[in-house]
Amino acid sequence: MLPAPLPVNEQARLRLLHSLEILDTPAAETFDRITRVVAEMLKVPIALVSLVDEHRQWFKSKVGLDIVETPRNLSFCAYALHEEDMLVIEDAKADQRFTDNPLVTGTPHIRFYAGVPLRMSGGLVLGTLCAIDKTPRSLTPSARAALKDLARIIERELIQQETIKDTRIVHEYDRRALAVSEARFATAFHKTPTGKAIIDLKGHFIEVNPRLCEMLGYAPEVLQQKTLSDITHSEDLSLSLQLVDELLAGTRDTYMLEKRYLCQDGTFIWAELSVALVRDENAEPLHLLSVIQDVSDRKQSEALLHDHQMELERRVVQRTADLQSSRETLQAITDNLPLLIAHVDRTLYYQFANDIYRQIFGIDPVSLVGKPLSSMLHPELYEELLPCFQAVLAGERVIRDNIRYSLQQDRIWCTTYIPDIRQGEVVGFYVMSQDVTERKLAEKVLIDKAMLDPLTGLPNRRALGEKLEQIIHAAQTEQIPSAIFFMDLDGFKAINDMHGHDAGDEILRQVSRRLTQTVRRDDFVSRLAGDEFVIVASGIPSPGIGSRIAESICQALAVPFPLDNGFAKLGASIGITLCPTTGEVSAENLLAQADAAMYEAKRKGRNNHRFASPLVHPAKRASAAKHPV
Repeated sequence: MLPAPLPVNEQARLRLLHSLEILDTPAAETFDRITRVVAEMLKVPIALVSLVDEHRQWFKSKVGLDIVETPRNLSFCAYALHEEDMLVIEDAKADQRFTDNPLVTGTPHIRFYAGVPLRMSGGLVLGTLCAIDKTPRSLTPSARAALKDLARIIERELIQQETIKDTRIVHEYDRRALAVSEARFATAFHKTPTGKAIIDLKGHFIEVNPRLCEMLGYAPEVLQQKTLSDITHSEDLSLSLQLVDELLAGTRDTYMLEKRYLCQDGTFIWAELSVALVRDENAEPLHLLSVIQDVSDRKQSEALLHDHQMELERRVVQRTADLQSSRETLQAITDNLPLLIAHVDRTLYYQFANDIYRQIFGIDPVSLVGKPLSSMLHPELYEELLPCFQAVLAGERVIRDNIRYSLQQDRIWCTTYIPDIRQGEVVGFYVMSQDVTERKLAEKVLIDKAMLDPLTGLPNRRALGEKLEQIIHAAQTEQIPSAIFFMDLDGFKAINDMHGHDAGDEILRQVSRRLTQTVRRDDFVSRLAGDEFVIVASGIPSPGIGSRIAESICQALAVPFPLDNGFAKLGASIGITLCPTTGEVSAENLLAQADAAMYEAKRKGRNNHRFASPLVHPAKRASAAKHPV
């Protein structure tokens, strides 16, 4: 069983979790409603809202479990803290991290797990919304999207909890002695990663925290001379004042709003605002507490996507409007657009489909006319998209990404639903789906390329660094011995000088192939830089085995290398260090020790190998700095 590593921001994460004062509190219907929906929607026996504390995971809400917590080192959710999107384990017994976990081998016999991180401001993850089954299974894209949407609701509830907690602190500030309350208030108000402000009932800033000043570019004393109206964008001011009036009138206790704030330099930022009204002991309004989170980056991304979709929609709608009088012409044009295009009436029946349906799904588009949408979409996808259909028939334009129309195909689509409005009435809607599979694959290829040396195709320095961290962890936790071979080619510079750099590049490619063919299949071969290569071999229990591997490499590289104008002879000086299974060790130290041993091999006559030992220290030379990983 492999316990999950701690997040890099673990201390900040725990401080925020404890500050919410939510641990060990009674069940709340707000959270229980979500877990019931998850259990019913995914048809799983167990659904949880799990908060990961220092030594345990505690369940704020649970369906299908009698216990309220489990040890953290057994929890699947501790792994989900590291995920950007979500963690899905289709079969825990097939995953080496969990195969011998007591929660898998014993009660509750977990086989399937899906957990979405609950991320707060500053990127701090407090826990997960997770679904658990006792049998292996997979998760459809629509189910993934729905589970993430439900997780966002829980995140908003946790943010609301933070706002309510801050309100209690401010109320305590007004009720207790000033010295005691200031200390408590300062921690909650000034040292959080979100902007916060106390505003009087006329809109003047009473107090602002450093984060808000940083966001808006104002010095605290300058911002405190402003009013809420002064720094609110004119287009958002009316709604802001209306919501404040509703707070003061008692028709609402809090509100959340996305609005624009004016910065000192004349620009503006988008922010997500959460406001609560603080009242005195007689329930009379005292002031407002605002929590402000900068969401400009997200709004900018949404705007770019919106502009792209608007332009696409404008072109298609314009073409459609111009060609309404000629269905044959419309068919000819839409059949040649790289989009799935359809027209659906108010009863969700097809009125038109282009020929791309035939190309993608093997369906005659004419045969779709008069048939319901449900005949084209598999049941789970139809249920997932039904709210989109209802929204577009209400007059809204709707965009839905990451759609998989066919469970037998890997194509990914981004679909826009545009209302068909005639004489002020929505009579149906247009469906436009763009295949974004290649874009998704291209993004994956870019990530893969970042880890490879472009000349040889071997893993590069960055990939080597990750591999060294892995073997160090395996050596320290599982006592798996490993060896690092630092290799430098003897005579390579002379070949470069005599035959040119193109020939040198060809030699490096041939060396890469011979190394890969010589070592074991699971050994890791990488190019560090120039004519330096590093090989990482796991399961090397003794120096004798390491010596045999090094000798095999020297023999393989001693065979002359064919070039266009003859043959080239090379040798290899190899330094070897064994990764210790105890004591402190770092990737930089391992590489430096192997490097030093390699130079010792060169001094002893080249084309041989030497082991690193306490007597062989890293050379004190400027070039040693080029090997940090």
